[in-house]
Amino acid sequence: MYSFYQLLFFFMIYAVFGWCLEVVYQALELGKFINRGFLNGPYCPIYGFGVIIVTVSLNPLKENIIILYVGSVLLTTALEFVTGFVLEKIFQQKWWDYSEEHFNIKGYVCLKFSLLWGVACLVVVRLIHPFILRFVNWIPHTVGIIVLIILFAGFTSDMIITVMGILNIRKKIKLLNAISAEMRKISDFSGEKLYDAVTEIREKGEALSEKNEVRKEKLEALRVKYKNALNEKSHTSRRIESAFPKLKERISESFKEKAEEFRNENNRRS
Repeated sequence: MYSFYQLLFFFMIYAVFGWCLEVVYQALELGKFINRGFLNGPYCPIYGFGVIIVTVSLNPLKENIIILYVGSVLLTTALEFVTGFVLEKIFQQKWWDYSEEHFNIKGYVCLKFSLLWGVACLVVVRLIHPFILRFVNWIPHTVGIIVLIILFAGFTSDMIITVMGILNIRKKIKLLNAISAEMRKISDFSGEKLYDAVTEIREKGEALSEKNEVRKEKLEALRVKYKNALNEKSHTSRRIESAFPKLKERISESFKEKAEEFRNENNRRS
């Protein structure tokens, strides 16, 4: 059984390894550097948690390749599913989506990547982890504690900053939805009054025109506020959009559809 001290080192080491793996994968696929981590720093926590879960649970069975592989597939799949589900509940959007892959479960996981994670875990547990364990044991305990304090101080700060950034993004989404609802309210009100307006034009043409102008001005002001809120992006939101481009596409497309809907509706009723 590993000590808490060792597990902390394992988490940080494999989180960094996971980040490197993601960067290499994106470089080969897209031909450019993308910080694919959830956080700002060079680490992907899901890899750290994943390797710890697999090594703690399956290391005693590592000599049986079949059990090790099947167990790794099941554990990593469960971890990826739970992580994807929780992130979607927090952010109200999928951070990754395997819906286009065969044999996926609600887009959170798919058979292809689950099988690949199983292979990766075989390599880690059988080949890489023994060296990592010896390296961690080689570090003087006092030095190791100091290193861990420094690493986790930075990690914790990064986590706080990122979570605050995500909450700000959620706040902006709520603001945009509120503006959208108000725009819809004004648009619907104009439509409901359209029939009555036809009969009033002959008697109150000028007054009615002024009321319509006021509503149009208010609607235009809301559109400007909507656009400004959409374009204002923090460093965290820009980095997350870069790291998870599909997330950005889904959010942007949703906002574009709303804006286009309001624009067309207003043009039709003007």
